[in-house]
Amino acid sequence: MPHFNLATKSSLFLLLICLSTSLTVGWISYINSKAALEAQTFDRLTALQTAKTAEIERYFAQIANQIQTVAENPNTVSALEDFSSAYATLNDAPGDLTALESKPSLRQFYGDEILPKLPASLLSSASTSATYSAPTAPSGASAEGGAESQQLASALSSLMPRQTAGLYLQQHYIADNPHISGEKHLLTRSSTDSSDYAEAHAVYHPVFRSFLQKFDYYDVFLVDSLNGNIVYSVFKETDFATSLTTGPYRHTNIARAFSLADQAMAPGAVHFVDFEPYQPSFQAPAAFIASPVFKNDVQLGVLIFQIPVDRINDVMTSSGQWSEHGLGNSGETYLVGPDFTMRSASRFFIEDPAGYLIALDNLGYPEDKLARLARYNTSILNQTINTDAALEALGGQRGTKIIEDYREVDVLSSYGPIDFGLDRWAVIAEIDASEAFAPVASLQRTITLWTLSIAALVIFLGIWNVRQITQPVIALTEAAKVVGAGGNVEPLKQQSSDEIGELTNQFNQMVDNLHQQQITIDRQTNENNELLLNVLPEPIANRLKNGEAKIADAFPSVSVLFADIVGFTEMSRAVPPITILRMLDDLFGAFDQAALDLGVEKIKTIGDSYMAVCGLPYANPEHADQVAALSLKILEQLQFFNKQNGTHLKMRVGAHSGAVVAGVVGSSKFIYDLWGDTVNMASRMESTGIPDQIQVSEAFREHLSKPFNLDFRGELEVKGVGTVSTYFLSDMPKEAA
Repeated sequence: MPHFNLATKSSLFLLLICLSTSLTVGWISYINSKAALEAQTFDRLTALQTAKTAEIERYFAQIANQIQTVAENPNTVSALEDFSSAYATLNDAPGDLTALESKPSLRQFYGDEILPKLPASLLSSASTSATYSAPTAPSGASAEGGAESQQLASALSSLMPRQTAGLYLQQHYIADNPHISGEKHLLTRSSTDSSDYAEAHAVYHPVFRSFLQKFDYYDVFLVDSLNGNIVYSVFKETDFATSLTTGPYRHTNIARAFSLADQAMAPGAVHFVDFEPYQPSFQAPAAFIASPVFKNDVQLGVLIFQIPVDRINDVMTSSGQWSEHGLGNSGETYLVGPDFTMRSASRFFIEDPAGYLIALDNLGYPEDKLARLARYNTSILNQTINTDAALEALGGQRGTKIIEDYREVDVLSSYGPIDFGLDRWAVIAEIDASEAFAPVASLQRTITLWTLSIAALVIFLGIWNVRQITQPVIALTEAAKVVGAGGNVEPLKQQSSDEIGELTNQFNQMVDNLHQQQITIDRQTNENNELLLNVLPEPIANRLKNGEAKIADAFPSVSVLFADIVGFTEMSRAVPPITILRMLDDLFGAFDQAALDLGVEKIKTIGDSYMAVCGLPYANPEHADQVAALSLKILEQLQFFNKQNGTHLKMRVGAHSGAVVAGVVGSSKFIYDLWGDTVNMASRMESTGIPDQIQVSEAFREHLSKPFNLDFRGELEVKGVGTVSTYFLSDMPKEAA
């Protein structure tokens, strides 16, 4: 048995203790740090995933509101009537369909611009689905060449319209259009078209084109309900002037969108149809939203928007700024459709397409899908996502977990569902586990280095040096336990410049980073609370934050004010939009301050209209007096505004008192609104009033407790109410003011 002196035994014993302590501290720090980092990463991913979901939902809601508004616009109704009538006239006009079809410019356009850009599989499918015999191949052509020529001719004929009007319109607005493909929408009036359609196109096309450009849609369509004919489109692709019930694109998603909207029983219906490769757009991903167009309860047709994938893709990819949005070098957010393919682009395909394809090929990805990825240069609709996150999100679940992603790489994933029309998508935020846990791996390596350093110091410097080392290690251990348990610690004093000192510095930085992140979270929470208070009254906002889902209260006695700028719509047509915005902001800002000073609750502004109420959410026995004072203040502020800006704006102001029901409307966008007969009567008081006068009802007059000047206007007939007495309110007598 070997004999060791005391110094050796002490050194070995202390070395054993030191190693054990260092390993224990390192392991605890590693586990706690990894758990904390994992939770922090999941929180960040969930916040990103939730934010992206909300942004996409807002975009869908905006699109729905826009198509409803445009479908109900009288200009749209008139356009659909005129285009449909002109289309029918062209169809009924005498003419030779074969002559139209065989015009060289139209067939040449299809042969030069369309067929070369379509995949061979689509050409083959189109040729076999042709409804009539193709032209005979030229004499002298070889059997193989003749077969190929006949196949192209058959495919060409199957893609062209089969109606006289369709061939005529494509001839004049596509083939004979002097603008290149992709810019056909720049033509307003065709120099070769002398039909009624040309007149209608010259009138309505600039309006729809402007709308498309301002709101960044790919295309806008008008489709008649009688035959499903696309009687108008802005962008003028090959779907223009074809039938969605019998034409070449009757089996596409635009035809499904038309069919859903065409079955609507009343205006206002909105139908989304999911992204699919769309042949007229050369197989680019396209989704559609459709809404019926009615006139006097009779459906004339359907308005359809082609939704661009770029807007959704920009939201999900943060316009390529992944790192700036906290996703590091490997994080991404993306959408997955019900067919388990992407609805937004993969970050890795955007950053390195060639490397991405090689990686998928090494994973055994199907060759046909690799070919589609390469051909269309996008992972949208071409990248299959069959991961646990996609499966659970498409099943309606939300959660976080460490999974293997579509690249077979371990990632931290946060996921949840989002509804798109009748379909459900998955919203997924992920980051590579190797990057997420890189600080922990670094900590592990550092701990190992410290352990070896401490062992060497114990061997060579003895008990005293061991003691000097164990003290900061113990301090780090205690601090790590506090941090691991969620507590706060003061920065540890760096007592040396060796590895232990470096560990202390790194630990302090880690604690400081965690503290700063908590401050950021707290600040964001406060900002969210402030934003909520800007939208809702404070007591209502508090109830909503406390989990009350449905908020609606009855108030027996309040006063409601409506104010409207007279002739503002006509004036705004001749004034730049930014000027209108500044005018409304200045004027309504003054009204808001006056309402705040008087204890009146502003409800909302709609265009150039202003609505406020007093007596809720807290009861106020002097609610009529406060609203009367605000009405006078509004006219006073309007006069001041006119004097300052050299304008001559006038306002009608109306007020009524009575019972209302108030509550929070909406789930993703909140609004505190009122409804009931009192609101309707107040609106009637404003709409039947005269400029620069405050018209109030008998009920409002009875609720006044202060001696305001009231002049009896007379009896007015109010729709839905009958004859009511109305008064004009003016300043209080000076002795009562």
